[in-house]
Amino acid sequence: METKNQIQRKIKDQILANQFRGIVLSSVRSGKTRILLEALQEDWGIERMIKPKVLVCYPNVDIKSSWETECALIGYYPDIGYCTFASLHKIEDSDSWDYIVIDEAHLLGEENQLPSSCKLVKNNDKIIFASGTYNKNTLEELQIHSGLDLIVNYSTDDAIKDGIVSDYTIFIHKYALDISIVREFGQKKKWYSTESKECARLTNKVDLSSGKERMFHSLARMRFINTSHSLTAKVKNFLVKNPNKRFLLFAADEKTGKRYGIPMFNSKSKSCTNLENFQNGKINGLCLIKKGSAGVTYPNLQDIIITNLNSNSENLEQMIGRSLLTDTDKSNIHIFVSNQRFQLKWLEKALENIDKSRVIWV
Repeated sequence: METKNQIQRKIKDQILANQFRGIVLSSVRSGKTRILLEALQEDWGIERMIKPKVLVCYPNVDIKSSWETECALIGYYPDIGYCTFASLHKIEDSDSWDYIVIDEAHLLGEENQLPSSCKLVKNNDKIIFASGTYNKNTLEELQIHSGLDLIVNYSTDDAIKDGIVSDYTIFIHKYALDISIVREFGQKKKWYSTESKECARLTNKVDLSSGKERMFHSLARMRFINTSHSLTAKVKNFLVKNPNKRFLLFAADEKTGKRYGIPMFNSKSKSCTNLENFQNGKINGLCLIKKGSAGVTYPNLQDIIITNLNSNSENLEQMIGRSLLTDTDKSNIHIFVSNQRFQLKWLEKALENIDKSRVIWV
């Protein structure tokens, strides 16, 4: 069996053989950022007196931080400029970079961000679109629009077989929306109903609408189902029955996260204390909200709890990847899903790239 260093060497060689130009699929927890930095360093050459100008495009600040951390760990500091995906349109005509990396490229928005990134392909020779979790459709779209080839194809399944990340099992926890407790809904206009009836009302609105209106109602239904009291009751019951687990819990929003009564870390957090305490083992549970699902390492983590379900398979694989370090035994992924047909369809779509032998309904 090859070591992680040997596998990383192979991936770097593939990148170098293609002149640092193409699409890279390198499994979560395979050391993608280090691989790209070291390949860049080798391609540029240590004998050159000037630093290469590098543009790193990223979807969220966690990814930017991971690049800054990796530069410090390996002691290599090229002249790096950073650009969010949201600002790609501002630099799409730029041609002054020696190297460009579009990191977590599966998160590029198709309407504006993908076209802007593909303009960079035309104006720059050395450019990589990198991710650990491309699904088939995303990869095809990226190849068509960018004109680039897939030069590295190393999936999470490959990494599991090679033993450089741990294996995992997904446990599906199904629950029913409450049919008896009457709750208040609405903001300006108030009404009272059970969660089961409110979901039926929202689903009816989705079914009877189209275009932007349908999208609006679909998002409202998603927010409802991922923040319902029926969901949080099911999750809290699981936590009570498993008091000694060390876990990450992905929640939809801060209000819902507070119901679990555990430390939180989210996009609004001004302090990283809760995150650092969890990483250092000082606390055993952490609730994440729109933060920490990619580009962040969590040592000795075996259990992931996912409550903010949607149909995106790549986002699901990123969340799963937080627990795949080989410092624990096989990881346990707990997904909570309602008995609603539309959400079960989301789950089916989210699991499309995952071996069904890894999925257990409990």
